[in-house]
Amino acid sequence: FDIGPLKNVSTSLTFSRINWEEDNQDQLYLNISIPWGTSRTLSYGMQRNQDNEISHTASWYDSSDRNNSWSVSASGDNDEFKDMKASLRASYQHNTENGRLYLSGTSQRDSYYSLNASWNGSFTATRHGAAFHDYSGSADSRFMIDADGTEDIPLNNKRAVTNRYGIGVIPSVSSYITTSLSVDTRNLPENVDIENSVITTTLTEGAIGYAKLDTRKGYQIIGVIRLADGSHPPLGISVKDETSHKELGLVADGGFVYLNGIQDDNKLALRWGDKSCFIQPPNSSNLTTGTAILPCISQN
Repeated sequence: FDIGPLKNVSTSLTFSRINWEEDNQDQLYLNISIPWGTSRTLSYGMQRNQDNEISHTASWYDSSDRNNSWSVSASGDNDEFKDMKASLRASYQHNTENGRLYLSGTSQRDSYYSLNASWNGSFTATRHGAAFHDYSGSADSRFMIDADGTEDIPLNNKRAVTNRYGIGVIPSVSSYITTSLSVDTRNLPENVDIENSVITTTLTEGAIGYAKLDTRKGYQIIGVIRLADGSHPPLGISVKDETSHKELGLVADGGFVYLNGIQDDNKLALRWGDKSCFIQPPNSSNLTTGTAILPCISQN
C-alpha cells in the first residue's frame, strides 16, 4: 500500500502459539518495510513473547550503486536500547570485474564485537592467456576474450574487462543455448576501435569459449590519398598496416579515406593488381584539423 509519497509499503502481523508440556508459548511479530526510491529500503521489526518482553530491529539497505551495496541495523530489547547496548550490525559488498569483496561487522557495547572479510572470485587459464574474473563455479561455462593486448576493454555491460595482457573472461555463460556476448563500444578506451563487437556462441556445460577481437588501437586520420601523378588509387582498395597487415581503412571516391588504429611511425600499404604504393602518415603530434593530404609513393 501507499502512504502519501511512500509507495509499495508492506507490513505483516503474525501471531504464533507453541504448546510445550501444557505451557503455551505465544509470540507476536510485526514487520514493516518502506521502499525509499527503487534501491533503498527502511525496515522495522518487533517481537513480543509470552513474558511480554519486547525486542526491536531497525535496518537500512542501500543498493543504489550497482557495484556497491551496504546495510546497517540495530536490534535489542527495550532496556538494551535505553542503555545504548543494542546490537549493531553493518555489511558492505563491492563488486568488481575480478570478483566480489564482502565486509561485515557486529558489535554490542561492553559485550562483544566481530569483523569478517572475504573475497569471492575466479581465475581461468588457457593456452591463449589467463585472467582473474568474477566467481564462476567449476561446472559453469565461461568465455575468454582476447583483445590483442589491449587492456580495459569492457565486456557484456562491464561484467568483465580485459587485463594488461588484453585477456578478459565473461563468467557463467548459459550452456546449450545460443548466447550473444558484446563489447561495450560506448565505453572503449580512447583511440581504440573494435570491429567484431558482438560474438554469438553456444557452449556445453563447463566449456571455456574463446574469441579474438579485431582490435584497432591508435589515432584516426581523415584524408585524401594521392599518387605521384595526382590521381587516386582505385575505389575500394584496402589500406593496411605494413607490419601487422591489419586493414585500417578503404579508399572511397576521389581517394577519400578514413583511417583508424594508426600508431606513430606506422607505414601503410596499398596494393591492387600488379601495383602498390606506401603512405607514411603524420604522427599524432603533427596532426592538424581538417582533411590531410596523404601522398602514396609507388615502388613499382
